[in-house]
Amino acid sequence: MGDPINVLLIVLDGVRADHMSCYGYDRQTTPFLDELAREGVRFSNMTAVAPTTLAALAAVFTGLHSVTHGATSEHPTLLAHHPVLAEVLRAAGYRTAAFCTNPNVAPENGLGRGFDAFVTQRFQNQLAMRAVSFGRRAADRLLRRSDGGARRTNLAFARWLGEADKPFFAYLHYNEARLPIQTPPQFARQFLGGRVDFPRALEVNSKARQWSRPPASVSPEDRTILGDLYDGALRYVDHCVNETVSSLRARGVWERTLVVVTADHGVSLGEQGVVGHASGLSDTLLRVPLLLRCPSIVPQGFVIDELAQTTDIAPTVCSLLGLSAVAFPRGRTLLAAERATPGPSFVIAERFRPYPERTPGAESSAGEEDVRMKAIRTRREKFIWRSDEVNELYDVAADPGECTNLIEHDTQRADVLRRQLFDWLADADAFEIPEEEIAEAAVGAKS
Repeated sequence: MGDPINVLLIVLDGVRADHMSCYGYDRQTTPFLDELAREGVRFSNMTAVAPTTLAALAAVFTGLHSVTHGATSEHPTLLAHHPVLAEVLRAAGYRTAAFCTNPNVAPENGLGRGFDAFVTQRFQNQLAMRAVSFGRRAADRLLRRSDGGARRTNLAFARWLGEADKPFFAYLHYNEARLPIQTPPQFARQFLGGRVDFPRALEVNSKARQWSRPPASVSPEDRTILGDLYDGALRYVDHCVNETVSSLRARGVWERTLVVVTADHGVSLGEQGVVGHASGLSDTLLRVPLLLRCPSIVPQGFVIDELAQTTDIAPTVCSLLGLSAVAFPRGRTLLAAERATPGPSFVIAERFRPYPERTPGAESSAGEEDVRMKAIRTRREKFIWRSDEVNELYDVAADPGECTNLIEHDTQRADVLRRQLFDWLADADAFEIPEEEIAEAAVGAKS
């Protein structure tokens, strides 16, 4: 057997597949990722199983849906009895590290298990954190650079990469396309053209949080500006991935590294009066990219159209490395013998309550926040069950924007999909809060 294969998992926060040029978008937003897709495999029907970061990343790491792993906004901790990909790879002899500035993915909520190092760019000491943050912002202003942590992530990864020759598993998480975007000005301006002044664009960007509660009153002009800024952020993220690959090339390990590029979830840019990612289960939030590239174990230049879910990533990585995927029985291996495996007839996604982030001063409906949602999606249809029973049915083949709710017009089809959804839920291992946590909560309530 040849040299061991390294693994690089890159998560692009808030990146929706339909705004990437390798997925047919009419702007050149992701030229380097387009090249990576041509050198490997691109999955055209990948679905994130949750629209929020914690639940979505827990699914990537465990191969489990939210209903089973339980790490959601309602219970923001992944329990120790769920094996995670980093633990499996470390047990197989890999050195492991995570580089993530998103506060929803951190050792404190259980997603640090299995990582030898977890670089968050944060400090436990609040005074030290404020001092360092002030210094960083001052330096960034002086040098006219700013982002959500990607530049420092890449520097930290390059340093870590050079520390040993042992095979590695690294997870890098880029936040720059998350709304409001955090992108250097030259990239933020890239798709604005001369139509709008940059200060006006920054004003629109600053309203993204304000618009994150539906319905958002976003004018057509502001929607266009928001889309332009988002596309510029994708171009910057693409640049950051290219920079990371340059570090692999410099170390001579690029050709024996399995690169996995995906997203935790997508984002709505004003469609259906929604901005952001925490509301609903529309395809703007759930259709995400998946690219795999490694010349020795991944075929080149293929596009796979089978339905797939982000719960399939962990077992696929293990299978490609020749490791047992027994730790991830709920996921599916997407490739076998350099061929695509048959996909399921439907995929599942879930949204829990409440919103993970509340915006001070933003108008919101308490009733809407309290709604749980579960979706079942086939190639043609999507049924969304809501805990308030204001359910939804869309013909996503004829109505990809999910603009026309057919729930009152095709009750028979809605009933069929509802039964399929609840049969799947009945078969899933439902998450239960451990008794010791319930006891601790009871003690806390009395004190």
